[in-house]
Amino acid sequence: MNEDRLKFHIEANDYFGTVATVLDLVAHDLRKHSHSHKAGTLLRLRDELLYLQRGYRIEKSRPSPQ
Repeated sequence: MNEDRLKFHIEANDYFGTVATVLDLVAHDLRKHSHSHKAGTLLRLRDELLYLQRGYRIEKSRPSPQ
């Protein structure tokens, strides 16, 4: 994902969901090729990202005053 695409997904508040979808697709491909343990790891990460998608937003941090 290039920087412009990343910014687009963050501004649309769908970054976590987008990454979760990609992990889901990769996990299903791994299962087809008998790598179910690795697929399970990705699916757990997918679930965590979907949790974040439902309740959190990414906001640009502000520099701390010095």
